[in-house]
Amino acid sequence: MYTVKKLEKNKYEITISVSKEDWEKYVDHSYEENKGKFNIEGFRKGKAPRAIIEKNYGPSVFYDDAIDHLFSKEYGEVLMNEKDIEPVSNPEIRIDKFDDNGIVIIAEVQGMPEVKLGEYKGLTIKKATGEVTDEQVEKELNQARERQARYVEVNREARDGDFAVIDFVGSVDGKEFEGGKASDYRLKLGSKTFIEGFEDQVIGMKAGETKDVNVTFPAEYFSEELKGKPAVFVVTLKRVEEKQLPELNDEFASNISEFETLDEYKADLRKHLQENLELKLKRENENNLIEAIVKSSEVEIPEIMIERQIDMFIEDFSMRLSYQGYKVEDYLSQMDMTMQQLRDERKEQAKETVKTRLVLETIVKKENLDVTDKELNEKLKETADKYKKSVDDYKKSLGDRNIAYIQNDILMNKLLKLLTDNNKLA
Repeated sequence: MYTVKKLEKNKYEITISVSKEDWEKYVDHSYEENKGKFNIEGFRKGKAPRAIIEKNYGPSVFYDDAIDHLFSKEYGEVLMNEKDIEPVSNPEIRIDKFDDNGIVIIAEVQGMPEVKLGEYKGLTIKKATGEVTDEQVEKELNQARERQARYVEVNREARDGDFAVIDFVGSVDGKEFEGGKASDYRLKLGSKTFIEGFEDQVIGMKAGETKDVNVTFPAEYFSEELKGKPAVFVVTLKRVEEKQLPELNDEFASNISEFETLDEYKADLRKHLQENLELKLKRENENNLIEAIVKSSEVEIPEIMIERQIDMFIEDFSMRLSYQGYKVEDYLSQMDMTMQQLRDERKEQAKETVKTRLVLETIVKKENLDVTDKELNEKLKETADKYKKSVDDYKKSLGDRNIAYIQNDILMNKLLKLLTDNNKLA
């Protein structure tokens, strides 16, 4: 038996009452589950009666486990029956009454906040615009030239802009340090890739020459052991190379593409740039529309939802840092900030992210949008055909989490179509 009382800010107080008879069943269940853990003299392990165990270990020996089982079962049934309660946090529970009549447990849980939707149809949003310029096409051409560049060895001193192929070993206080050693490293002189002063001292060297390069690590360097320290790099210049770019002509176009002339190749580059621009503007228009709808909507977001979103931000940030060989702790040290300061820095973004999600979910419910099995299978078939698999086999290889992600993607595309069809761009 239970009762539900709605509190302020969409919190709920759930009172679960269990009779003495039902409470005994839960204690018996706990006894059956845990009796094998007790050693009682005169009984084989797991064979001692409940009364004997309680006599030896106290009458409440099974209570904690019984309460856990009771609450898990009863609370689960409450949520199944009370569809309006959508918990966003674990419940805070307390025992309100425990006597010969049974047990009463009170749970307070934070429910999904109510969203007061603003207008999401009939809006007029400023249209995002843009155009493909000649400069952008030239930039693509130059990048294509860079990819076809040749590095030609030259017999002279290294100059600014050359590529120096070097071996180096770095040391601080006479000791080599991790990450300070490499062989056949191609360094563009003047690129400021290395510590300030390093490249300047390589300029003027000749192939086969070895010299000590003296530098000082920046005071804000990420490594605590190296920041601000003077270092010596023993550098051997193995060869000096000039980068030679191919000429922009018809021969260049035919060598790197399916086209015979440079003009045809440039036209194709412009076409792809235009397609990318249109996709970018489409996304920008969608984002501007969503932003306007979210801004006009009202929702009081529970702190727990904001904190969880910050957790997700930090987890994602930590993963991206790890790909570069860093840890969050390294970043915090370099930026001279604490984890709490980092969390505070992300709070407004987290709040906006949660609000956007809640508003969009509310529109989905209001418009009764969903994903049918047919729509899901059609989407899965697109990829399954590429791998020459049946939809069923491909679905089994994905797992529930990935399928849920695909379903959500289909649903969001439906939502975006509904919003763009019912609002104007001007």
